[in-house]
Amino acid sequence: MKSGSTYFYSVFATTLVLVVIGVVFTMAERARQESVHIKENLMVEVVLRNDASKDSIDILKKMLTSKSYVKKIAYVSKEQAAQSLKKELGENYLDILGYNPLYPSYHVNLNENNIYKKSYDRIQREIAALPAVAEVNIQKEVLTEIEKAVKNFEYVGFTLGGVFLLFAVSLIFSAIRLDVFSHRQIIKSMQLFGATKWFIMRPYLGRALANGMISGIVAPLLTFGICYYLDYKFPELALTADLIIFALLSAALIVLGISISFLSTLVALSRYLNYKIDE
Repeated sequence: MKSGSTYFYSVFATTLVLVVIGVVFTMAERARQESVHIKENLMVEVVLRNDASKDSIDILKKMLTSKSYVKKIAYVSKEQAAQSLKKELGENYLDILGYNPLYPSYHVNLNENNIYKKSYDRIQREIAALPAVAEVNIQKEVLTEIEKAVKNFEYVGFTLGGVFLLFAVSLIFSAIRLDVFSHRQIIKSMQLFGATKWFIMRPYLGRALANGMISGIVAPLLTFGICYYLDYKFPELALTADLIIFALLSAALIVLGISISFLSTLVALSRYLNYKIDE
């Protein structure tokens, strides 16, 4: 394989790594936004005692509102709870009972930063200890499923990114080894005349910067194209909705592409130039 074609494949591999990272990051960010939306709409039902007075209910509202983890709070009276039950069941079973057995409650939405399983347990205990509170119901099962899905997605994304990164670095190492071997006589002559390692490495590192820049420019374009196509096929994904995120991602991919190419070349050159020329 010629040196030029090997460098082409190393640029291709670096671009592929950046595209995979870009698509995974975009989908992860979209999943995070959706996760935040779902979490903040999870309801904590604070059931009040049936004999709670209006003053104690008002005091409880002030106490809940003052909590840093509370984002929104809404009071649901016994009558409102009965109407909601009637709407869900399609029939008013309360007429059969002859009385309303439901309790008044507060529906509380938490800030996203506090919506974790451990935080839920602490918040549940803290609210349950407040006056006029009979019971605290929290949708822990839904939260557990959300956290599990996000962790699985992150694991798959990191694994894919790591595999493609190793592939790109191995191709860059192969390109450097082939180039050093093809110019071994020139490099030997330069060393005999006292050339330093940095002097020999300079053209290679310059090419690495150029290759990284090319990969960093092409990758965001391909990433946007892939995400745009996915949005076309699945509009609910909305991967290209936030252009600010894409602009920041593009800048990060350019920096990452240059870093991968430059650092891989630097490490490979340092390794191969430490060998004797005959080796």
